[in-house]
Amino acid sequence: MSSLNLSRNALLLLVVLPLLSHPIPTLAQTPNSGRGAFDFLKISPVSRAVGTGGAYTAMGDDVGAVYYNPAGLASLLTSELNFTYLALYQDMSYEFIAFAYPLGQSAPDIGGTLALSVHLLQPGSGQRTNDFGVTTGTYSGGDQVYSFSYARAFGALHAGALVKMISQQVDTVQSSLFAADFGIVVLPPFDGMRVGLSVKNLAATADDFDLPLSLNGGISYRQYEMFDAHDDGALTLEGTLPLRPIEDEVGMRVGGEYNYKWVGGKVSIRAGYGMFDIDLKGMGLTLGAGFGLDLVGVTLFLDYAYAPADLFGNAHRLSLTTKF
Repeated sequence: MSSLNLSRNALLLLVVLPLLSHPIPTLAQTPNSGRGAFDFLKISPVSRAVGTGGAYTAMGDDVGAVYYNPAGLASLLTSELNFTYLALYQDMSYEFIAFAYPLGQSAPDIGGTLALSVHLLQPGSGQRTNDFGVTTGTYSGGDQVYSFSYARAFGALHAGALVKMISQQVDTVQSSLFAADFGIVVLPPFDGMRVGLSVKNLAATADDFDLPLSLNGGISYRQYEMFDAHDDGALTLEGTLPLRPIEDEVGMRVGGEYNYKWVGGKVSIRAGYGMFDIDLKGMGLTLGAGFGLDLVGVTLFLDYAYAPADLFGNAHRLSLTTKF
């Protein structure tokens, strides 16, 4: 791909991104227009991403990209495993597990990166009552997402796709369906810059209810050796445009990250802000921090994020990531 074509692609995405801050006509109405299903799909699971305000469509270059933009998986050089725990109110919890494996060494003819992920929302149990309000026992439920994704780099263009099975159950009532995410990341001819675009939750309606289908576009820039040879910092900006008539509005998010490294370790601080973003990814200020250790053949990262304006209340996320 020539430098001229790369510049044109980058320019096109930079033109599209500002348009995400302005409403456009939505897709065709469904019988339950204005109502969404599977809202738990909007929960941002990865602490590093949440710490930067959730603006991860372009910035994501680790296993956490599997949720935000599968094209970001093409940046991986080693296998990665992430586990995230999110404590919610009334004993509700959310767990996220993702594993990514680059095929470069074991299958160089195929190349690219494969990834698997599991999302589990555990609401706990509730009391079952009859028509007279008498307690007759308890019931339980839960929401799950199981996904498979693949991403590959074509020069400065990274592309990825994800297929997921979504399941939601309350007592004996269960609903499930398949959906897909698609994304690209373009590396313009400017060191440290990434431009990303993704479409999330592309699927048919579920029982005449809409999935939270959205178009996401972002740009990020990372500067190495900001103050000395051991640090780097990044800024990221993105917009989200809902493509179906559900309750969400156009969202804009901005965030930043600063890393300081030394032999055998790394420390990170992060901050972000969501503007006009009223979905389950939260709005307002987010804060985060991380610490990493290089062990023999394995690197461990512990990341924390705090989102005080999340619709679930004060939300604390803790992620453990290992690279090997």
